[in-house]
Amino acid sequence: MQLKNKTVLGLYSDPSALSIELAVIETDGLDIKKVHQTRFCPYPHELREQLLDYAAQKQSDPVFFNHLNHDVTQFFIQSSKELLDELTPQKVEIDLIALSGHTAQHDPKQKIHFNFGDAQMMANALNKPVAHHFVKEDLNAGGVGSPLLTTFWAALCQKTEKPTAIVALGGISHLVYMGPVGELVGFDIGVGLSLLDRWVLKHTGQEIDFNGVLGAKGKVDERVLSALMRTKYLLQKPPKSVQKENFSGALEQVEGLSPEDGAATLTAFVCQSIVQAQQFLPAPPALWIFIGGGTYNPTLMLQLAQALPHITTAKETLPYTDSLNAMGFAFIATRHLMGLPISFPETTGVRQPLSGAEITKPE
Repeated sequence: MQLKNKTVLGLYSDPSALSIELAVIETDGLDIKKVHQTRFCPYPHELREQLLDYAAQKQSDPVFFNHLNHDVTQFFIQSSKELLDELTPQKVEIDLIALSGHTAQHDPKQKIHFNFGDAQMMANALNKPVAHHFVKEDLNAGGVGSPLLTTFWAALCQKTEKPTAIVALGGISHLVYMGPVGELVGFDIGVGLSLLDRWVLKHTGQEIDFNGVLGAKGKVDERVLSALMRTKYLLQKPPKSVQKENFSGALEQVEGLSPEDGAATLTAFVCQSIVQAQQFLPAPPALWIFIGGGTYNPTLMLQLAQALPHITTAKETLPYTDSLNAMGFAFIATRHLMGLPISFPETTGVRQPLSGAEITKPE
C-alpha cells in the first residue's frame, strides 16, 4: 500500500506521574516529516498524589479507580485542547490521537495491563479517533509489552554511529539497541529513577533529587549496592518488562542510610543497572544516547560517563528533543494505520512482528 502522511497528536504519561508529554507530528510511519507542536504538562499535585496512592495500593477499590480514571482523562483532554488551540492559527488538522495512558497495572506474566485514560471519552471530547491499547495488544500476541518505540528510535537514529544504544532515564529505564545492519533489540533495564524519587520525597519532601545535589553529597554504600545488583530481574534475560513487584523490597535494603547516602546508593544503582545490561546486547554500543528526566541529574550522568564509552544526550545528538515519548506513540500509531510492525520477537518477544493497537472512534 502507498504510505500517506498523517498528522497525529501523541500523549504520553510519565510512570512517576510527574507530568504528561504531548506532541503533534506529521509522519508516514517511516520518517518524521514535521513536528508541529510539543507541550509538557505537570500533573496537578492532588491528582499526582492520588495516582501514587493507587500505585502503592493505598487506594485500590473500583469506585476510586473510576473516579480517578475520569479525572485523569479530563486532564488529558484539557491539555490536548490547549495544545490544539495553539495550532488553530496554522490550520493544522489532526487525523488521529495516540493515547499511551498512565499505567495502572502491568503484569506481563498474567497478560494483564490497563491504563488510566478513557479512549472513548477522549474520542468524543476531541471528535477524533483514538489509537490505544498498544501494550495490551502486544501482551495478547505473546510479548511482554515493552519497549514499543524501537522503530521510532531507529527512525531518529538513522545517521548515528552504530551500534547505538538509546536509554530512557525515566521512572523506568528502557534500552533500545540499533545494530549496523538494522538489528533492533530492546528491553526494560530496571526501575530507573522511581526508587530514587520515592527516597528523596520521603526524606526531603522534594519530588526529585534536583540537580543530583543530594546524591552528590552522599557516599555509596557498596554493601547495599551489591545486594541491589543481585535483584533477580536484573539477571533475567530479555525480553522482559518491569513490574513494581520486581523491586518491591529494594527500598527496605536502603533504609538505615542517611538521606544523602541513600540517594548516592540509589543513583549508583541506576548507573550500574545500565552498565550490567550490556551483557544482553549483541555487541558493545559505540554510542550511548540518554533521554528523559535523568539527563538533568549531573551526578548520575557523571557516573555514566565514567562507566561507559562515548555518552551523549538527545539534545546533543537527535534532530528533535522535546516530548519524544509522545512523538514516539504518535509515530507507532501511524505505523499501525499503515499496517507496519511496531514490536518484534527481538524487542518485546512477540511470536512474529506485530502492528498492534485498537482504534476507538467518536460516538
